[in-house]
Amino acid sequence: MQKIWLFTKTQYSGNVPMNKDGKHLRSNPILLICYLQISRKIKAPDWETAIIGSNKYKVEAEQVNGDSVAVGTLKDTNSAVVIKAGPDSKLIQLTLTLPGKMKKPEAWPFLLNGTLNRKPVYIRSNAPTVELAPDLMP
Repeated sequence: MQKIWLFTKTQYSGNVPMNKDGKHLRSNPILLICYLQISRKIKAPDWETAIIGSNKYKVEAEQVNGDSVAVGTLKDTNSAVVIKAGPDSKLIQLTLTLPGKMKKPEAWPFLLNGTLNRKPVYIRSNAPTVELAPDLMP
């Protein structure tokens, strides 16, 4: 593994019911996405779980087609986020899901578990989680 990025994005529904105080009656899902840059020469492990703080997430991996991916827009600065793989690298997108209500991960270490050739593989990172601008879903 050469580099790791971790992002959160809140997804809002179009018309959301509110109570008389103007608060949403249901929570908005938070999407947690991780990107890995790895060498083209090695096979990517089968990622199984990720641990952030005390939460254990299920991992779904997908290889990014092409050498770059437009991730979204930074919430604070409205700057576009594009990740580009190096010349001998490829990008893997991991979508992390947690049963039940997911909280935004704070500054916790990130641990990714998987297997490669029937042997356990672990990646640990202290990279911060970056919040992207929310999406408005139909």
